[in-house]
Amino acid sequence: MNMKNLKASMLAVTATAFLFAGCQNEGISYPPDEARFSATIDGASRAYNQAWEANDEIGVSCQTGEVTYTNVCYYTVAGDGSFSPKEDSKKIYYQTEEEVTFTACYPWNDLQGGNTLTADTWKQAEQTKFDFLWAQAKGSKANPDVSFVFAHRMAKLVLTIKCGNGVSYDEVKAAALSLEGFKHLGSFDVTTGVAAASGENSAKWTFAGNSAAENNAPYTQDDESSTVVYTLIGYPQVLEAPVTFTAQLQGEQSFTAGLDFTNANAIKDGSAARNEWVAGRQYNIGIKLTKTGISLEGCKIAAWDEENSEVDADMQ
Repeated sequence: MNMKNLKASMLAVTATAFLFAGCQNEGISYPPDEARFSATIDGASRAYNQAWEANDEIGVSCQTGEVTYTNVCYYTVAGDGSFSPKEDSKKIYYQTEEEVTFTACYPWNDLQGGNTLTADTWKQAEQTKFDFLWAQAKGSKANPDVSFVFAHRMAKLVLTIKCGNGVSYDEVKAAALSLEGFKHLGSFDVTTGVAAASGENSAKWTFAGNSAAENNAPYTQDDESSTVVYTLIGYPQVLEAPVTFTAQLQGEQSFTAGLDFTNANAIKDGSAARNEWVAGRQYNIGIKLTKTGISLEGCKIAAWDEENSEVDADMQ
């Protein structure tokens, strides 16, 4: 090899070294055109916990150049928010120099070529299946790292059941509780992030004390304050009338009350407020059971998973 060719070869090797050095991320080598994904959750919460878990899966979609990627499965191996493709053959690559808008959804499901998920929210024991999260972010060949910030696309009710006059803590823990007058079926579009209710308003649905275990909502008991807190997740929707809440103490008469969310939403929405469950909002409601009826202690709009909030409004 003559000196001229030797210099050319050395330059080529040096250029290649610089190219791949620029594609290092915490010890991992990436092809220069590969998109790289990380994610956090706005409010740092999901239905059950405060962070990603090992092997959590998201679906990533985008169009780059003439190539469309839809609901490609990426997962976080260690639960640290760094996501890798579940299958190497389905990695997402930038096809042009143009900036790309990515969308992502959680949880990932095989949609068989479609773009919507469906779920029945009566099955509250399976909340992880419909605690839908969605995010949008941008990236490019020049800036290949894409950072998603996921937001909740469903609505959440947190019902704190308390002891009232003549009712013991044991009776509160054993009470059968139900809701009526909302749509429990619906769908989630993974490309737009819209969760929408469908079908008819529900009949009376028991979420505490139901013989069908899958319908019972998650709950926590606080022996110190003698309260039981139930967590429910539902589709965003405009409610035709106050949602009927019913409590039945063991072997005794049942009592009902109407839950109207207009006043609570007015704190955020002003005169445009409606009786509805708004996507991403958590509604905290205090309910006191007595021997003669139900006493509602107001509704607070909170960030997802916050127990208290400065926003307050009386229930109807």
